[in-house]
Amino acid sequence: MSAKTSRSIIGWPVYLVLVFVLIFSVLAAIEFFNYTPTDTEHVPEATLTADSYLDKVTPLLADASAERGAELVVQYGCTACHREGAVNGIAPSFTGIGERVGTRRPPLAPEAYIYESINFPLAYVVEGFTPAMPLDFSSRIPAAEQGDIIAFLLSPDAH
Repeated sequence: MSAKTSRSIIGWPVYLVLVFVLIFSVLAAIEFFNYTPTDTEHVPEATLTADSYLDKVTPLLADASAERGAELVVQYGCTACHREGAVNGIAPSFTGIGERVGTRRPPLAPEAYIYESINFPLAYVVEGFTPAMPLDFSSRIPAAEQGDIIAFLLSPDAH
């Protein structure tokens, strides 16, 4: 076999892979720039009440485990911004969150505020911080695990 023939045989798979990478990159870029979070169950600020979101949160907390929630905030990378990043002003610290959340967004109950923050992070951004919370946690974190995270954040062990 000549050198030219062997190069052309080896070259086609490389070109084919490059074409697939290019196509995938273009499709990923299109999806990225066209992404809009679905916010169909978000309660507008003008209609917030003390009962907002509680129909969803109360069942989540029924069997929630704060211990499991402590593991989940690490698993989902929450600690990157709410622990390490808190010192750099990326996100509020988890330390003392149980006391703060009751006054953060009246009239929401503390557990409802945390639920809203996970599922609708653009609904309220704490003053002094930029909206850095991932917009897809509502679809990435199963409901039961959200309950565990909320239970942990409301516990005195949250830090």
